[in-house]
Amino acid sequence: MKHLILTILLSVPTISASAQVPQVTTDTRFARGATMAFGRLSNVSTNGGPTIKNRGFCLSEEPNPTVSDVVSTKMLSNNGIIYYFVDLKPATKYYMRAYVTNNDNVTGYGDVIKFYTLPKGAITYSYNNGGSAEENERINNALTQACDIFCNLTSIKKHFNVGYGSGTPTADCNYQDTPWMNVGPNASYQRTGTIMHEMQHGLGVIPYSTQWHGDILRSGNGTGQWLGDRVSEFLDFWDNATGSRLNGDNQHMWPYGINGASEDNGTLKLYYANAMIGQALGEDGLEHTYSTYADPYYSFNQEETVKYYIKNESKDRGLYTSYLKPTDTGMLRWVTMTAAEAAQNDSAAWYITFTPDNQYYQIRNASTGQYLTYSSGIKTLSKTTLTANENWHLMKGRVDVDGQRGYWIIHPQSGWDPKCLQANVNGITTAATFNISNSAEAQRWLILTTEEIQAAETNAMAQLKKQTEDALKLVKELAAVPHTENVAGTDDALAAAISDIETRLAAATTVTEMTLLATEAETAGTNFLKGVTPTDTPFDLTYMLVNPTIDESSDGWNGSPAISYGCGEFYQTTFDFNQTVKGLPAGTYAFTAQAFQRPGPYSSAANVAVNATIYAGSKSKKLLHIKEGSQSKKLGIGREQTMNGNFIPDDMQSASAYFNKGYYENRVVSAVAVQGGSLKVGILSSSMPSSYWAIFDSFHLYYYGSKTIDEVTAIRETEAGERNVDNQMYDLQGRRVSNPSKGLYIINGRKVVIR
Repeated sequence: MKHLILTILLSVPTISASAQVPQVTTDTRFARGATMAFGRLSNVSTNGGPTIKNRGFCLSEEPNPTVSDVVSTKMLSNNGIIYYFVDLKPATKYYMRAYVTNNDNVTGYGDVIKFYTLPKGAITYSYNNGGSAEENERINNALTQACDIFCNLTSIKKHFNVGYGSGTPTADCNYQDTPWMNVGPNASYQRTGTIMHEMQHGLGVIPYSTQWHGDILRSGNGTGQWLGDRVSEFLDFWDNATGSRLNGDNQHMWPYGINGASEDNGTLKLYYANAMIGQALGEDGLEHTYSTYADPYYSFNQEETVKYYIKNESKDRGLYTSYLKPTDTGMLRWVTMTAAEAAQNDSAAWYITFTPDNQYYQIRNASTGQYLTYSSGIKTLSKTTLTANENWHLMKGRVDVDGQRGYWIIHPQSGWDPKCLQANVNGITTAATFNISNSAEAQRWLILTTEEIQAAETNAMAQLKKQTEDALKLVKELAAVPHTENVAGTDDALAAAISDIETRLAAATTVTEMTLLATEAETAGTNFLKGVTPTDTPFDLTYMLVNPTIDESSDGWNGSPAISYGCGEFYQTTFDFNQTVKGLPAGTYAFTAQAFQRPGPYSSAANVAVNATIYAGSKSKKLLHIKEGSQSKKLGIGREQTMNGNFIPDDMQSASAYFNKGYYENRVVSAVAVQGGSLKVGILSSSMPSSYWAIFDSFHLYYYGSKTIDEVTAIRETEAGERNVDNQMYDLQGRRVSNPSKGLYIINGRKVVIR
């Protein structure tokens, strides 16, 4: 027996103490389909040992796969090497990681990626074989390959009726539950790429589908970018890039849209990308059929033995202070408690499992063992056999919340209006109609581990302290603006409030205290404004606008313009770009923006009146005509054209440059009648015919207290250097002024304040 043991030990390969293990880093990005998976490796190093002779990916259904498990060296080249597996089991949990082996047969491994393959798709077709034998063979081969790729890379289920169309120049496909596709006699379009392109139309890439045509997941109804993360994540991986966006118009998408025979290079790299983009579009929310709202997928990376804590994304619904827990009757409430209290209270803890076959999650309370269930509402119930009522689609949000992403907790239903868990006021929750917009934060929930809730609380304390300090700084700046008291003692009351908040801020130790102080600081500023009126310059309340600069997105505004160069534009598209500012003191306001409209092509727009308006409440004013900011000399940035002998901007880059010079400032004056009132502000046009262009940037909101609208309208606020240099400036004694200091002046018969 001793000799046998010795023989076995001698047969086990060993690595000498001096052997150098090569190093490899697995790119954390990956892609997966139903029977395929893709990965990248990076930072390969010999680590001082022999040359690398082998590299690839290994895969297993168990953690920590090795080269003794399934190995793949299959490669695609696309800005580096993509390794991929085929013939995987659908709806299965796998682990994969990169490996490299050197000439001494020593292998090093990268980090492990856990993923689930999708349920296998069912894209099928029936073809009427209406062409010639040669044409039918080409078309059938293309249909077969396209269906095979979609089935192996997506979970989409759809049947296509296909007909030969002798009068069809290329090919076309409509969007309905069972789409009809026509393929014409042009042999260049009787190929796999064309078929996949047309299938994408049948899957919603067409203006008749809600989200492709809408302004939530795609910027604008014409040409714009897809705003869903799943598509961008795939493109980042596939192209080895960062910040990728899918572009599209009413009929096409790019890259990988295969928008014509010239784009069909016949490569699997192209075809695979097209199919996986189709899957990712559905996971983001594009409805592949009329009866679906989004494709479920493994969105939240859970472990079955880990306790998770759920809190609402909205600050008004307990983001910093509260956790989701059931009552004794199973109803769901968001309840105030600290992270430490939650970690010691299993009724605030949840176990989450995932079912690969349908891509849905199940959520079970750690204390009661009851499952989150949809039954005439959303609550917890004791269940011995799980049904469809215990399935939940965790759809990931698109907005960062303190470095985390929230999830819609959706009960899967047909149609675009499933029910989801929503936090209401006073700790109440309800089953609300799903709202996919970014603004629906009360419907999204952060799902955090014990360590994450503790870190979130620490982060919340720091953020709330800074929020309070910023609010106090802002209030002090408001108080420094020259003003008169409408209500005696307003200044003294503000000073006392600031002193009290600063003292308590230094001693605060809980999130609840910090939240209260942040609110009190903001309230102190509002109360101050209620009792004063500025004398020379107005109070700048631009901080009350959400995203006034629209530098990177239109978040906070209703309407989805194209965004570039820090500007927003609408082209040949009617619009109402607005937001409502709430909690305002009563009084008079000026809303300003740098903006213009070009009413038609630059060659003929000079004598056409604009129809776009800037508005605040019930007051509105025509937007400036593009010619009103024309210049005698080119700025030399972007594309410019001539109008009436002067230069005007002709693209977003040049418009931004003109705005940066201070041109095209629009202003409308309105009033809020009641304390704590609201004011809807924005820019709109109900008619944008061919070549009509409206572009805008840099919104501001100013407060004039008890001054009347007529008084404010008579005074033109401006910053030094923002006036039109071709006009003359005079002081109040009628003397011409070349280099004005701060004060009141006259330009073109109007009073102007230089600040």
